[in-house]
Amino acid sequence: MDDEKWAIKLNGAKSPLIGNINNNNEIDDLDKIAKELCISKSDLLNNNIIKDIRVKQIKIWHKNFIDAIQFFYKVITNDKTYSIDGNKHGGSGGKETIINFEDGEYILAISGQHGSNLDRLKFINYIPSKKHVRLCTINGTYDTTFFDISPATGTVYACFFGKCNDKSINNIGMYEGSIQNQSQQFQQFQQLKQLSDLLFPSKPYDFPVLKQEIVRLKYQELAPRVRDEKNKFGELTTNLKTKTGGSEDIVDWLLRAQKEVIKNNDQLIQGELNAYKKILESKNLTKDELQILLSKQVELNQLEEHLANLQINEGLANCK
Repeated sequence: MDDEKWAIKLNGAKSPLIGNINNNNEIDDLDKIAKELCISKSDLLNNNIIKDIRVKQIKIWHKNFIDAIQFFYKVITNDKTYSIDGNKHGGSGGKETIINFEDGEYILAISGQHGSNLDRLKFINYIPSKKHVRLCTINGTYDTTFFDISPATGTVYACFFGKCNDKSINNIGMYEGSIQNQSQQFQQFQQLKQLSDLLFPSKPYDFPVLKQEIVRLKYQELAPRVRDEKNKFGELTTNLKTKTGGSEDIVDWLLRAQKEVIKNNDQLIQGELNAYKKILESKNLTKDELQILLSKQVELNQLEEHLANLQINEGLANCK
């Protein structure tokens, strides 16, 4: 399925309205779109009129907070394609930042901070043709309440609504649009985003951070298991050494030879390993006992290597 042929249809769902609860002016870009299409907003949401809607550009005016915002849309109906400029909402201050969307770029999530105004915004976008996640961040100066919103699986954000006054943007929300053609990679991204939300409910999606946390949890799970298996292997080795009646060194030689076989797959060492097995079989150890010992050594070696890789690759050498 070609990722570049996504179509986004409004499904009637929308995000929570994020921001303070003051009675400011309600703003809704669907009102402007409905006016351009000469149809009611309820019909836009409930009837199959819009075949595709996407954001083309966002202009944001900001300094200490988000002064104003304006969205620009491409809307496709059954018989026509529209280029619709949403109204500029908010005040007249701040410097202008323009976020230009590539063809087929979509908003997957929005995070930021808010107090009495919207103070920071981050758009997390996805470009299917490049299989690339793009972050667009607008910073203010205030460190206020964090927020993070993301649509349901299989949907993206398609149209803006919110609240404002004559100086700033106070609230933000987004209408959801269902993806008609979605790739497996996009579904995987949204699944990772949902996992991130479970682990970090108050932080925006960040794959390296998510990966680090999963590795940390895996390390915490694996380390006690390695210690337990190591103790069991030590007990098994001691019991078999005792059973040999004085040939403990041969058990050690057997295990060292097995380690070399695991590491190098050397046929000469394999022959040495077989020789030690035969000697130990003559010292009251059965083939099954030796096979269990060697299998346990292989399992323990794999667990220890996995644990070491977690430490080295993810910088968890000091993790307890």
